[in-house]
Amino acid sequence: MSKTEIVNRALLKLGEPPVSSLNDAAFGKSYETIYEDVKNLLLSSYPWRFAVACKHLAREEELYGERYRYRLPADCLLLLKVFGAAANRVSGARPYASQSYELAGRCIVTPLKEGVDIEYVCAVDDDAAFPPLFREALAAKTAAELAMRIKHSHTLKQALENEFLLLIRQAEQNNEIAKDAELIPDNSWILVREIWNR
Repeated sequence: MSKTEIVNRALLKLGEPPVSSLNDAAFGKSYETIYEDVKNLLLSSYPWRFAVACKHLAREEELYGERYRYRLPADCLLLLKVFGAAANRVSGARPYASQSYELAGRCIVTPLKEGVDIEYVCAVDDDAAFPPLFREALAAKTAAELAMRIKHSHTLKQALENEFLLLIRQAEQNNEIAKDAELIPDNSWILVREIWNR
């Protein structure tokens, strides 16, 4: 389903006629802007499984005080977990999520020296790749954002927000939104010792 088709789904919820192109529409520029803003907000507010990616990050040359910097990927909308990459390779343990980091701008700052692996929500530009529940939630949220501009109705906006929240709950129940529990490996004391010794 294309961007225009998703916007038309939102317009249908508002009782408005569809548009053939976002550029031809009376509110075309608004449709485009609102759609992109809502899409990125929806992707970064919930860890949708189709948008979760993993990546190994190499250390930056410049230090941040006495700690190391790792630049986030350009497509990172939301950082979910940071893993101590070196400790996993050394000990053979399952990946463990590090709590010893902070964000400074677009960089992860941590005492981990040998690189980190991250799990993050990435920007997805291919609208056709969206699963059905995400598309429907995106259409409902877009319609809610357009409700005041087009229909001048608080009641309609609230009804569309409620529909959006129901779709999010359904996506969570269907496991389309990640809810993975943190698992601390049995040998976590070894991993902690390895971090402290760096």
